[in-house]
Amino acid sequence: MAFALTDKDLRKMCEVNNFSVSTNEMVFFGLRGMLPVNLEDHTFKTEHNVELADINYINPRCTLGQWLPKEKKFAIFPGSTVPHQSHVKDSVSKKGEGANQLMTGFYSDYRKGVHKAGTSTGHDAFRQVSSHPIRRTSDDLDFDNDDRVEYENPNDNIHAGWCMGVSATKYASAGCQVLVGYPQCKSRGQQPATGPWKVFKKNAYDLSQNSFGYILLEGREALRITSAGNSKISARLRFGSKGELVNKLQKALKSKGFYEGNIDDDFGNRTLRAVLQFQTASFGPDADDGIVGPQTAAVLKISWPSL
Repeated sequence: MAFALTDKDLRKMCEVNNFSVSTNEMVFFGLRGMLPVNLEDHTFKTEHNVELADINYINPRCTLGQWLPKEKKFAIFPGSTVPHQSHVKDSVSKKGEGANQLMTGFYSDYRKGVHKAGTSTGHDAFRQVSSHPIRRTSDDLDFDNDDRVEYENPNDNIHAGWCMGVSATKYASAGCQVLVGYPQCKSRGQQPATGPWKVFKKNAYDLSQNSFGYILLEGREALRITSAGNSKISARLRFGSKGELVNKLQKALKSKGFYEGNIDDDFGNRTLRAVLQFQTASFGPDADDGIVGPQTAAVLKISWPSL
């Protein structure tokens, strides 16, 4: 089912998830399990048509975007926000090491830099420079709520996917966020970059801006927001959320002995650990998604808003 994703929807995503993004700079976003309908339209517009897609860890099945909030326009590109199955298979035999999946949330600092610097495939990209929450699987070839969460920086960068299109059965990701296309690098004889990656990289590198925030959500969450129209929908808190509602969450978790950090209105690593532990204790190991909505809030006895 195809539907229109608009600038207004992106703003609502930030509001619902309590993400504080810069309105004067380019912001990156990823929608996991969603593809552009027009795979070749990378122009900045107020809306683009998208459709849900099944994640299979074999083909690129995600959308990455560049948003200019001040201009109320955004561009979208096909790619992947999950590791390729070949890397996941290898990692399972190593107790999950070697592949990971970035958890949804808001990551405030992807910087211009080089992916795999010092190698023949090294190329200009956008580097994640701090620790962040990832899941590792050691029992099967996908990522579930019962897979362990770690907090580190495994260099989950945004870079070229080394693939021709969404039908490709191979793309270069063990956990990175990648776009369809090929990079300019030594191993390709410094040939120019190609495909959606070429456009994505040029759009950002042409700016003086060095650091980019990155919003990562599930495609079905985008559909939830667009389907609501002007109706209110319940808030969500997850990694990267900020504000008064996070303050209430931290206090509630602390009162129950799950949160030991400062009450700082910032949903970071400490808050995520506390939420995961609380959800496991309250609902079981298959329900700890690290996202706080009406059900988790009800058990915490927090009055939960709709926006």
